[in-house]
Amino acid sequence: MRKVYFFLIFLLGVSISLRAQEINVSGIVTSSEDGYGLPGVTILVKGTSNGTVTGLDGDYTIVANAHDTLTFSYVGYQTQEIAVGGRNKIDVVMSTDAMMLDNVVVTALGIKRQKRELGYATEDISGEDLTRSGSDNVINSLSGRAAGVQIITSDGVAGGSSRIVIRGNNSIFGDNQPLIVVDGVPMTNEGGVTGWDGGQDWGTALNNINQEDIEDLNILKGPTAAALYGSRGGNGVVLITTKKGKKQQGLGINFSSTYKLTTPYGYRDVQNKYGAGGPVSFRTPTLTLDPATGNYIYNGNYNSDNGPEGVSTNTTFGYYGGAVSWGPVMDGTEMIWWDSSYRAYSPQPDNLSMLYKNAHSFTNNISFQNAGDFGSIRVSITDDRSNAIIDNCNLSQTTFNVGSMLNISEKIKADISFTYFDYHRLNSPVLGESYSNFNKGLLYSWPRSWQGIESTEYEQADGSMTEWGTYPFQYINSNTFWSFYNNNTTLDRDKAYGSIRLTYDITDWLTLAGKAALDFSLDQYETKNKATTADGMTGGYYKQNLSRDYTLDADFLLTAHKDYIFGSLFNARLSFGGERYYRNMYGMWASTGEWAFPDLYTFYNYLSGGANPITTSMLPGESRYEKQVNSLYGFLNVSYRNYLFLDLTGRNDWSSTLPMDNNSYFYPSATLSFIATEAFKINWGPISFLKVRGSAAMTASDDNPYQLDFTYNTGTFGGQLISSLPSQVPPIQLKPQRQRSFEVGLDIGFWDKVNMDFTYYDIYSWDQILASPMAVSSGSSSARINTGIVTNKGIEAIVNYNVFQKPNSYLQLGLNLARNTNRIVDLGGADMYILSEVWGSNGPAIAVQEGEEYGTIYGWDYVYTTEVNGEVVGPFYDDNGNPLPLINAAGTEYLKTNQRVPVGNCAPLVTGGINLKYNYKNLSVYALIDAKLGGEIYCGSYVIAMQTGQSNETLYEREGNGLPLYDAEGNFMGNYGIVLPGVYVNPETGEATENQEVVHYYYNYMPNFGGWGNYLSTPGILNNTWIKMREITLSYNFPSRIIEKLKVFQNASISITGRDLFYFYKSLPDNINPEGTLGTGNAQGLEYGSFPMTRSFIFSLRFGL
Repeated sequence: MRKVYFFLIFLLGVSISLRAQEINVSGIVTSSEDGYGLPGVTILVKGTSNGTVTGLDGDYTIVANAHDTLTFSYVGYQTQEIAVGGRNKIDVVMSTDAMMLDNVVVTALGIKRQKRELGYATEDISGEDLTRSGSDNVINSLSGRAAGVQIITSDGVAGGSSRIVIRGNNSIFGDNQPLIVVDGVPMTNEGGVTGWDGGQDWGTALNNINQEDIEDLNILKGPTAAALYGSRGGNGVVLITTKKGKKQQGLGINFSSTYKLTTPYGYRDVQNKYGAGGPVSFRTPTLTLDPATGNYIYNGNYNSDNGPEGVSTNTTFGYYGGAVSWGPVMDGTEMIWWDSSYRAYSPQPDNLSMLYKNAHSFTNNISFQNAGDFGSIRVSITDDRSNAIIDNCNLSQTTFNVGSMLNISEKIKADISFTYFDYHRLNSPVLGESYSNFNKGLLYSWPRSWQGIESTEYEQADGSMTEWGTYPFQYINSNTFWSFYNNNTTLDRDKAYGSIRLTYDITDWLTLAGKAALDFSLDQYETKNKATTADGMTGGYYKQNLSRDYTLDADFLLTAHKDYIFGSLFNARLSFGGERYYRNMYGMWASTGEWAFPDLYTFYNYLSGGANPITTSMLPGESRYEKQVNSLYGFLNVSYRNYLFLDLTGRNDWSSTLPMDNNSYFYPSATLSFIATEAFKINWGPISFLKVRGSAAMTASDDNPYQLDFTYNTGTFGGQLISSLPSQVPPIQLKPQRQRSFEVGLDIGFWDKVNMDFTYYDIYSWDQILASPMAVSSGSSSARINTGIVTNKGIEAIVNYNVFQKPNSYLQLGLNLARNTNRIVDLGGADMYILSEVWGSNGPAIAVQEGEEYGTIYGWDYVYTTEVNGEVVGPFYDDNGNPLPLINAAGTEYLKTNQRVPVGNCAPLVTGGINLKYNYKNLSVYALIDAKLGGEIYCGSYVIAMQTGQSNETLYEREGNGLPLYDAEGNFMGNYGIVLPGVYVNPETGEATENQEVVHYYYNYMPNFGGWGNYLSTPGILNNTWIKMREITLSYNFPSRIIEKLKVFQNASISITGRDLFYFYKSLPDNINPEGTLGTGNAQGLEYGSFPMTRSFIFSLRFGL
């Protein structure tokens, strides 16, 4: 009995001891991304069923033993195990997990699904990544982040447009950019400069999307992923979801302030020894002495009617710009300059950079957010102000955003978003081939001895414009800088867009949703040109351009969903819906003529009557656009045991822009994915995840409005009102352009550390809507028809490697690569369609032709064979196996093709990016390398720099390193000679002789290097490969112990970002900007007088109250 008694006492003691070790553990779980609390994190005592979840603020309390281990898990974040160690308070910072395959992504129509279910490729980018990038707009921030997504930034300054293309061009003339959907509001990326002729790039409305308000961005690639968006989604879809608010400790107020410094740094490499002068003599160029005064005078010796060959220099060397710098050495000699002032003829090493400066940008955002049983809400105001790297150009924007998810009742929920912004921009620089483009002047018109007098002395003391008299520089306005500083255009844009979606849970298996969306814009362009005379009467100009654009989009969706149908292992979701899309645009503009009153900017200020008739340019103009598409669609999602997933969709559109007989078109899609590692519970060894997927889809595209009938234009001729017929014959039975696509993919993971995603796709587009050329005798230039076939085939690869992952640190590496082949299969009998030309027909062109790749550059090429007496002679090769072109008997000019032929292609061989994410406690580092491998451009800056003697490459022979050169009498002229490699073929006998003629070095650069006219284009076709350090970000979240001591903030962080820092490698010569191609249209691959490269440094401070 005593033994039993003592045993009971022992058990009681042990029980008391064990209970004494149980403690209440509490704390807060926050995200390493933003420092906010994470609601819904699962916390378990390891090895038991004892657990809890965090509240709205990320707070938790759990009873545990002092020696227990707690497990913290949350979708999309790394699971952590933390020993209690007798502590009562444990705060946890959770880091995102790049290896997670169960991430929820937004798909077509805004439906959220697990990524593992999808049978097609998508990519998800967080709003924090976009904001951190420091890019000028949301499109540019995608550079290098997604496989198969090519971002092209137009030449120019901040505020310009960008081009986004997913998996190549599917249309020859249509818009090949994806549909952009912001909270259910459809938008397009229209606008910008689209061709060689250039103009002013005012950007697009997408530039104005505030990245501070973005929660998430999803890219749906290709027709399969976007099938439910109809004709507008055939090129893919970019889905942007804005922030809707969440629970936050404290007041729920967050503030961020960002300063951005942009510095131009990459100017063309040029020689600084020889100044102005044309190819007027084969002898050493000398300064010009005025015999009357004995003074040296400025004389550019631009050209001569009696050149070194006894004929006009233009006949011998072609047409060249005023920037020719084949003149004498700039030795500092004092001379009478072209403006009649004494100046030193000296090197000007800074005249390419003198027109640029550092740019500054300030962005401040304040927001309030909260969440509770009512739902969530976020209200945000952002102020953005910046200037450009050139003078007299700036922009500002104020953005107001509201996002909310409301629980109206137990069964009804509302998703609401609204954004309004007020955007103002002063001026956009002139680009391309324009007499007012100072970048063209620096390349084509102003020689190396140019001192920039006009840039500072363009205005007289009385406010009138400086009259320069005889201006020695060609193909540029002498008063370019007067126009630059005094002729101003402002853009004022008011834009409001938003949507409201109501979801009604009719039963636990049936849901009805409806959405209404609006996108409304008002743009006002106002141009005020200052009068050029002191009396304020001459040269003044006033113009107004007003435009209104609004889109209405409404849809409904009825969804039935059921798990374990009829007791089986199948889950299913069946949906049926419809949509009405309507867009309406209207524009009106007018301008003044010769002024009647000084400095009065109004339409009524013009002289009329007598010698001052009202001209066509003074009459108001109008533009209209109206389009509607009605749709019905349905889709079925079936899954089996969480490893087999089948999706079927079908959609029918009725478009107002097609004939009644052809305005209805249906297109289906199907996707299938199978997760083998879930299906077969076997030992897969190193393979931790294996999924195969495939999909097929069809989409269709309609046309622009008003193409079905004759539309007439009105104007004046000889003071009389006239009407003119259109130049294009309307179609008889226009059909929609069609696309079908196939896609297969493999997702595989190894050791839960490495994930690989491989995709192959094939897109076939037919019934292209084209303007087929017609004989001039018909009275029309073209007829609108359905013809032509375009294909896109490519592969994409994504690799993510979790190098290590610890409770307080991790290192992740990512790689994405893509290769696309875009081919023109058929043009319906047409020989060629021109997309853009250089100098009209006097230079290379971007065109499409059957059998060639999209983006082919056409120009005049070398000739390697010729026909003599019915026999082909050639080709010939040098000792290294390189082909030798044919040359004339004098050894001065290469033979060239009779017409423009394919000489290059701008499509890259591979695009890709490498990213790195490192986190240690509160410190994180992000780096992104962006790359474009292969693809050629016509590099106009290189051609002109060689032709005009600006490039350093032109110095070798000028410095006396050439071959001895003699004139016709045998007199030695200097070591200025060169032998052009080539072969001369006697046209009578066919005898071939390798060229041995020593000629002046001019012939190496003029005209054999190209330029204006029907001259060789090939020397300007250059490989444009580059690898760039796109982004480096260092950020630090202040630890909770510091925040608690301050007793003011709930969270705080700082970050420093370097954007576009440098190039690891670029293939273009002379330090020419490899991303400075002209325009964002379908014609890519043309560069000419591009802006310098820039880099940016961004400093950000964020805190919550």
